[in-house]
Amino acid sequence: MDQLRLSRELIEEIQKVLIEADERAANPILAGQYLAAITGFVIGNHDLPTGEKNEIMNEVVAFAKYVYEDITRQRQASIRPKGEAFGIWKPGDP
Repeated sequence: MDQLRLSRELIEEIQKVLIEADERAANPILAGQYLAAITGFVIGNHDLPTGEKNEIMNEVVAFAKYVYEDITRQRQASIRPKGEAFGIWKPGDP
């Protein structure tokens, strides 16, 4: 399977569409709820046995959690304070 082309621009465009339908979707948490509901709606309406749909939903939820954790780690790494320098300086050292 090819990788998804997830980008900030794509997410912003999707959120704009949601805001056109419901201004409250300007709130990122509500926009996320819409996306979760859409995911459930799409998978629930797919013509597969219930067991397969449950398995797909579990995979999608696990994938969403993976993306969430990855983004959280990236954001924490970018705001983590720099460590203090330590060591002994001697005359003549650069």
